[in-house]
Amino acid sequence: MTTNKNPSPSKEREKLLQNLAEREAELAIISGVQDGLVAHLDVQEIFDLVGRRIRDFFDAQVVMISTYDPDNNSVEHRYAYECGEQIYYPGPHPPGGFRQKIIQTGKPVLVNTHVAEKAARLGQPTIPGTVTPKSWLGVPMFVEGQVTGILSLQNIEEENAFQKSHVRLLQTLAASMSVALENARLWEQENLYRRALEREFEIGREIQAGFLPVDLPRPKGWDIAASLQPAREVAGDFYDVYELPEELLGLVIGDVCDKGLGAALFMTLVRSLLRTVANMDFYARTNPGHYESPAERIRNAIHITNNYIVETHGDTGMFATIFFGILNPHTGVLTYINGGHQPPLLIHQGDVVRLVKTGPAVGVVPDVDYSIGEVVIGNGDLFFAYTDGLTDTANPDGETICEEDMIPILCGDQTLGSALNQIQKRVRSYSGGARQVDDITMLAARNRKRQTARSGQTR
Repeated sequence: MTTNKNPSPSKEREKLLQNLAEREAELAIISGVQDGLVAHLDVQEIFDLVGRRIRDFFDAQVVMISTYDPDNNSVEHRYAYECGEQIYYPGPHPPGGFRQKIIQTGKPVLVNTHVAEKAARLGQPTIPGTVTPKSWLGVPMFVEGQVTGILSLQNIEEENAFQKSHVRLLQTLAASMSVALENARLWEQENLYRRALEREFEIGREIQAGFLPVDLPRPKGWDIAASLQPAREVAGDFYDVYELPEELLGLVIGDVCDKGLGAALFMTLVRSLLRTVANMDFYARTNPGHYESPAERIRNAIHITNNYIVETHGDTGMFATIFFGILNPHTGVLTYINGGHQPPLLIHQGDVVRLVKTGPAVGVVPDVDYSIGEVVIGNGDLFFAYTDGLTDTANPDGETICEEDMIPILCGDQTLGSALNQIQKRVRSYSGGARQVDDITMLAARNRKRQTARSGQTR
């Protein structure tokens, strides 16, 4: 008589169905954890999410997720659930026992019997008042081949509580969590860097704003306005309006090459040099009662600024286009140098005269002999200077805005401040809401005094 040792088909079917059920449960928890990880970029939320899901699936009274710092050789328990209660362990701890073995080998540790004895042999400290587990399972978490943490389970009631299938599942969860944690860490690092950078730019904006005049001089019979709309956090454009000796007025508008923080720093340098050198004779007063003529003042300011930039910062390749004029509000005479800048407009009874360039951009060639230009802004005449960010503004079809479209706005009855605001709105409307690609700066002055106009000349 022979005995059939093979299991019956019904038992094989039952075992197969049990395995399928276990695999479905494993896949469900893996899918649930991965779906949850996609929605979380906060590090602690990731620890809490995975910890809760593990508690729902595994027969474990203790669930711990610990991070490992290789620089300090320490672990920190970021999630700990013990016997129905979530526990918080402050600060890092030295690794020991099973966790130290996982860190050293990079492999899982499964201990289903004699946990206390095996832990003692590995130097695992015993914490007074705690219950020794009867089964212990831990797997490593990795980032680029380096152990970065340990995910561990403890069953304090039964031996042989964990199987190889549990090891496989826990490794899968650890791998998913490692990726999510690294992404969250990088995101937090980038976020901190971005906030620090935003703060730096905020400080830069505040400093830069301090260089721009808030209250422009208002000579009797004149309307003067300016505006600057940066394309980025800080601008490379600048304007300046300031009083000079003998009741003269300095009018400056400039555009530094490039954009961003470097251009902004260069702008502050150029603006400060121009203003300081333009007032040099006033500060020095070597000959009391005598001041440089407007032409001498402008020529010296541009010459010294140009040579300083070429000699000191020539290797940076930075330069600036600058229109620097000195206005006599009593006569309307505007003496100027146009160093490579977009020609400002002088609008007289609808006719437009462009104040063309009298030399190259400042900071390109040393010892440039800039020509001096001179015009008269007569009664009702309007001076309008701008940077090329204005006329580079394009509509959705790629067509750039025309400066002629600005003339009717400037010649209206409103104040120049209102006119510049209206131009800004016109620019935004023309671009169709597209992102501004360059700084837009405008400077305008209108003569409301009665006087006889003279024709412009260059010498």
